Amino acid sequence: MSSIFIKQTAPPSPPLETTLATVQVHALSAGYLTLPECHFVSPASDTARSTVPSLSFLIHHENLETGKKTRIVFDLGLRRNLERYSRPIQQHAATRRPISTNPDVVKSLAAGGLTPEDIDFVVYSHIHWDHIGEPRDFDKSTFVVGSGAASLLQGTSTSLRGGHSFFEADLLPPSRTIELSAPNSQPPQDGVDKKTSTPDFHQPWTTYLNLPHVMDIFLDGSLYIVDAPGHLPGHINLLARTSLNSYVYLAGDACHDRRIMRKEKQIGTWEDAEGFTCCIHANREKAEETIKRIGELEERGVEVIFAHDVEWEQDSKNEGRLPHLEFANKPPRTPPCFHNTSLKPPNTYSPYKPTISPFLPKTFVPLHTYQNNLKMTSLTPDQTSLKEKYTSTLGASSWTEGCESLLKLSPEMLKASLHMSSVPKKKSHLSPKIQSLIALSVDSASTHLYIPGIHDHMKEAIKNGASQAEIMEVLELASTLGIHACNIGVPMLCEVMRELGGYESYLEAGEDETRKKLREEFTEKRGYWHTFWEDFLSLDPEFFGAYLEFSTVPWVKDVKGDGTGGGVLEPKVKELIYCAFDVAATHLYQPGLKLHMRNALGYGATPEEIMEVLEIATLLSIHTLEVATPILEQYTTGKA
Repeated sequence: MSSIFIKQTAPPSPPLETTLATVQVHALSAGYLTLPECHFVSPASDTARSTVPSLSFLIHHENLETGKKTRIVFDLGLRRNLERYSRPIQQHAATRRPISTNPDVVKSLAAGGLTPEDIDFVVYSHIHWDHIGEPRDFDKSTFVVGSGAASLLQGTSTSLRGGHSFFEADLLPPSRTIELSAPNSQPPQDGVDKKTSTPDFHQPWTTYLNLPHVMDIFLDGSLYIVDAPGHLPGHINLLARTSLNSYVYLAGDACHDRRIMRKEKQIGTWEDAEGFTCCIHANREKAEETIKRIGELEERGVEVIFAHDVEWEQDSKNEGRLPHLEFANKPPRTPPCFHNTSLKPPNTYSPYKPTISPFLPKTFVPLHTYQNNLKMTSLTPDQTSLKEKYTSTLGASSWTEGCESLLKLSPEMLKASLHMSSVPKKKSHLSPKIQSLIALSVDSASTHLYIPGIHDHMKEAIKNGASQAEIMEVLELASTLGIHACNIGVPMLCEVMRELGGYESYLEAGEDETRKKLREEFTEKRGYWHTFWEDFLSLDPEFFGAYLEFSTVPWVKDVKGDGTGGGVLEPKVKELIYCAFDVAATHLYQPGLKLHMRNALGYGATPEEIMEVLEIATLLSIHTLEVATPILEQYTTGKA
């Protein structure tokens, strides 16, 4: 297990309003433990056991006005030295073998070049032993716990049963610990300046979506603390907005097995040595209500991750989202137990200080959440019908927050957008994969950079069979757009010099061997030559040569490994991609468009295929609605 960096931001097109603030979320490995299934789900075999991860999360927030950065770690996982737990917890941990604490959260942070000193706040979902880690590593951080956690730390609670319900009175430093107010209370405002970058943990609880008690701690909609009752007093979750259209819900121990979420299993119970019926949740009824709300969020497109989410970890689509650490990449098959050698006695402590090279590469991988967007309000039958038609025609991933807002504010425009978007999809002169790659080239061009569209079209391209090499080649082709500064600027410069006179030495530079070779090389690698390159070649053959190398990578790269070069996409498709970003409304580069249309026809493209490229490029106008409509809804409903 390990870490996961997610850098997800809103598209650069809209203004940076606080309502569009986002955070980065990174999953961190914090050990493994083994759970007896009969204590967690029912029905279950008495002998069935599951080794599960203990996940922590790093959240990075940057204030869009001040640039102030705040780092939060949510849960610390297992303590790396199990003998530093109190004796009752050690005895309970012995029932969770196989168990491994390598890597712990500190090593996972180190894999990304961070130390505990870089962490501003540690927020505990709750204070069970497998979430508290080693707080003394974080001697500069402020700790945040839910309401009721402080009383639990005074010793074993008489209201709780089970070997997991032991707590350490000296766990947290009182001077650096914040206990949240009770969700049903309304504490007075503490005078925190709402325009500062400091997170506010003392505000009143409010509602958001289907969640009855939340705190918008940065006051910008990017990160909510969520009261998640049932598992343990003070149990809290986090809801993070990671992009314009994506959310991640960090669910702690609200649920231990996704089969309960799917209603395949129920919450388990067991009898302790004294004959009392125990449950892993302190209040089963409240826990079930919390699980229901989390399920509703997941149905709305929120990515939900539990602290011991073995299904999430083992899902193949998440494999690349975990960093490749050299230590303990997989759960132990034999119990390392308590690491009985070289252990310090429980009453001693030395903070772990990993050696971090200043050149250590970041191994955190973005936790991108290519999920559908939240359904903010209930829909009328007509709205529901239109939405179902939209998603069945264009695919579920095409439904965005902008679609949701447009459905409510202007269903007529949404219907018209659907009709326009469906035409090229229905005719399919180009295959679905090529259509996705064409759309990706438009959204990833430097004149547009529409990040939600980049995510969506990459996902669709992969779904339709595109390889990593094919998608990379689209990005390489799109990255050549910048040369149009010279295509437009050089002829104009030459025109001005001719009008002014006196620049004949620049305009009449003779042909030399360097220029001749560059012209021949360009013609050979790109398959054409155009007169608008002549002045460029004449004025600065060195930069022309550099551009030649840059622009021909997708044409000469030996992707197949057989020495033939040529890249991975056929020349016709390459030329259609050039056409797409040249014709896009954000660029409209007519000389290049005409040239690449001619080239595409020469490579066998049909007029219908080129027409379909133009239609796909036209669809970027819908991005105005996707970006701006949610903002309008926020301002007109008082949510801004």
